[in-house]
Amino acid sequence: MSLVPTVSPNHADRPRGGSATGVPSSFSFRPVDPASDAALLHAWIATEHARFWGMPHATEAEVRAEYERLDADPHHLPLVAEREGTAQFLVEVYDPAHSQLAGHYTHRDGDAGLHLLLPAPKTPRPGFSQAALTAALAHVFTDPAITRVVVEPDASNTAIHALNSRVGFRPQGRIDLPAFGAEPAKRALLSFCDRFDFARATGTSSTIAAHLDPARWAAANRHVVAKAIGEFSHERLLEPEPQSASAGAGTYVLRGTGPDGVEHGYTFAATRHLLNHWRVDAASVTHTAAGQSAAVDAQEFAVVFQRQLGISAEQLPTYVEELGSTLASHCYKQLHSTVSARELAAGDPDPISAFQRIEAAMTEGHPCFVANNGRIGLGAQDYLNYAPETGSAVDLEWVALHATRARYDAVDGLTHRSLLASELGESALAEFDERLSAAGLEPQDYLYLPVHPWQWEHRLAVTFAADVAARTMVHLGTGPDQYQPQQSIRTFFNRSRPEKHYVKTALSIVNMGFLRGLSAAYMESTPAINEWLESVVATDAELHERRVDLLKEVAAVGYRNPLFEAATDATSAYRKMLAALWRESPADRLAEGEELATMASLLHVDADGKSVAAAMIRRSGVGAEAWLQCYFDAYLVPLVHFLLRYDLVFMPHGENIILVTREGLPDRMLMKDLAEEVAVLGPRTPLPEAAERIRVDVPASERVYSVFTDVFDCIFRFLAPLLAEEGLISEADFWTVVAERLRAYRDRNPELAAEFDELGLFDAEFRLSCLNRLQLRNNQQMLDLGDQASGLIYAGSLENPIASG
Repeated sequence: MSLVPTVSPNHADRPRGGSATGVPSSFSFRPVDPASDAALLHAWIATEHARFWGMPHATEAEVRAEYERLDADPHHLPLVAEREGTAQFLVEVYDPAHSQLAGHYTHRDGDAGLHLLLPAPKTPRPGFSQAALTAALAHVFTDPAITRVVVEPDASNTAIHALNSRVGFRPQGRIDLPAFGAEPAKRALLSFCDRFDFARATGTSSTIAAHLDPARWAAANRHVVAKAIGEFSHERLLEPEPQSASAGAGTYVLRGTGPDGVEHGYTFAATRHLLNHWRVDAASVTHTAAGQSAAVDAQEFAVVFQRQLGISAEQLPTYVEELGSTLASHCYKQLHSTVSARELAAGDPDPISAFQRIEAAMTEGHPCFVANNGRIGLGAQDYLNYAPETGSAVDLEWVALHATRARYDAVDGLTHRSLLASELGESALAEFDERLSAAGLEPQDYLYLPVHPWQWEHRLAVTFAADVAARTMVHLGTGPDQYQPQQSIRTFFNRSRPEKHYVKTALSIVNMGFLRGLSAAYMESTPAINEWLESVVATDAELHERRVDLLKEVAAVGYRNPLFEAATDATSAYRKMLAALWRESPADRLAEGEELATMASLLHVDADGKSVAAAMIRRSGVGAEAWLQCYFDAYLVPLVHFLLRYDLVFMPHGENIILVTREGLPDRMLMKDLAEEVAVLGPRTPLPEAAERIRVDVPASERVYSVFTDVFDCIFRFLAPLLAEEGLISEADFWTVVAERLRAYRDRNPELAAEFDELGLFDAEFRLSCLNRLQLRNNQQMLDLGDQASGLIYAGSLENPIASG
């Protein structure tokens, strides 16, 4: 973690209410010099007044030695606060992940710890303590990478607890901390203060958007415009004019006219790759307006090229807003997603911690979509609390739903109460029961459901106010566990007990072309679909050999409001506001030496332009070709087999696939997000009646597009150039390995050879299915999930990189 600048003046405003205190309001901060400050620090620390610092009887030499140690520690920054050259108090800023707190609370990126020592005053100084702590916090928050301050004072130090609360700290509970360095073991009161809490408590200006500054904003715009040029050109919405080109690289220009009639030009360098893939150098992008140099602005880019992009006047404002949110999140990621690809691929003794560290480190979202971090509806503090890249720990809210309006469905043998007992624990479940009983309600008449905190505050307590008033919906409070939001934003991983289930919730925000609700109607058939899929995998020899595994969605609850049901059609957002499902965790599927990473992480590129996929290949030590053979056998081959044997297709994008690796080498895959994103094409495959909703009618000639579009175009199109750029394997050789593994599968399954050939995987070309065009057409709902095929948009064809001779 980047600690605060070593020297920075700070101004501690007078306490709220406006009354002057006579206390100096201006402090500056400098690093501690252990040699010259030893006597001063000894006078402050080796006292009964500072007994909570654990060194009341230390000698000056011992104090100096301790601060020499801290001075050499990159995770610890001791500072002296001064006024007019006179030392006033001591501040220590530290990284909690490398402190006494490590492993004893749920850490998130952007946390900084704070110790404050106010010397015993010779004369009373009313207001000094609050002014000092206010100045210290203001100084810490000058680092935009710090979003939250953590303190852990001794639980019996009531004076500091009161002071902390006055500047915005919120107690989280008592924890027992072990001895650490010179710090003694203690029972501590853990408290947090974020930027919003600090501004509200002290009356200072808000710094909640500190990650938004001109330099990061400019970098974000160049990144998004470069991606927009590349993806919109790939989908043939834009046609860059070559200025110069050689060996696939060159300079290009795009010209457009804004709504005010001003001519705009965007010049850039790019390389061209197979599948009409453009890699645009973000640093090379320049912009002119009316012949004059102008800033590169992604939102303006969308407005200038509105006509070419086919965005309607009704859709344009929402799309511009989604771009703005995507830009803002990129600014945050510039500060926080700083772990190198090599470090992410290196593994960890705790594979679950490594898995979740990778999940929070992702910077790009879906590789094809330009506006891929829209999240319209989340406020600035909501973003810090719930966006996956923050690595936040979230307490899910729980509600009780009257059984006359809610329905529970599960795999055979899993009752609602047994699920709750395992997920909540008997004690928390009994407490929830008691809360209903205390309100005069019968617990057996209700189903309990976890909900996203944002959803409870912004939708359920408002949109369903009548249900709350009538007690058909009762808020129960938070559960005992903390969860980490995943890249899919509405899905949570249990960080307190990783072996427990994922929880997927409804979240009524707009993100990447969909309102991220969850259909109560879909929940009814979710367990049955998962049970059928499990039976397919369990009885198939090829899938058994590939060791394919499913993370089943074992239970679901959906709530129906009769008025909204009567007033809307089946696609309405009002029918998708209150539902949840429980999905199996990968934590208990790991053998010794196995590690986890979502497949999306392969395409992650760090600040130095290095990819996680390349880092994994280097770690494996087997070479790119052998690594790719393992990867394709674990991922591509099973998908083709599902399609040929069962007419079964998934939405196998990077977030829906978890790779199980050994020393960086792909071994097998875990598939998730099944019931909403799986389909059986045509009538051939028998389905249980409860799972019939996943059957769709698709022309036989279009079955192969589940491979061409979802795998070749949406994943391999990006992966091949990344590996070629790092000198690991050429694009041509990459696709040669793809073809070899598919042919090996055909040879291994001769009974499917005719169907394999008929599928057309080696055809000369395939139609280009355009994802951004869907979002540009309707950024509220790109497709009807019940009939996706009829809503797709095509734009010409792509040459198939594995086409036969």
